[in-house]
Amino acid sequence: PRISPSCNMIPRGAFLRVVDNSGAKLAQAIGFYGQQGQYGFVGDVIKVAIKEAKGEKATVGSMKKAVIVETKFPTHRKNGSHIQYLRNSCVLLSEKGAPLGNRIKSLLGYEFNKPRWKRLSMLSKRLF
Repeated sequence: PRISPSCNMIPRGAFLRVVDNSGAKLAQAIGFYGQQGQYGFVGDVIKVAIKEAKGEKATVGSMKKAVIVETKFPTHRKNGSHIQYLRNSCVLLSEKGAPLGNRIKSLLGYEFNKPRWKRLSMLSKRLF
């Protein structure tokens, strides 16, 4: 089924909480990598502009890569269940794809139990 554009996935211009300890607090989605669509889901890599920060790794106004880890829109799984979070959040990445922070202040879903996100899943408390 097609998803209507009024759903609350992550569109361009959406604000996301940063849930790692890179120093950034708030980011705004400005672009998507590797897809033609206008929305991002859990596990998608996006380009963000940092809006609030304190620290040296991420400064206000800089652009970084990020991966979406939580969305208010339900994430449907193959076993029939779905996960819905209370906020939209992301984790900042370097240009090579490694996480900028060394701790993640959020639980990650099983969508990150893949070889591509091995470094990310090691920084999280646990996968659910």
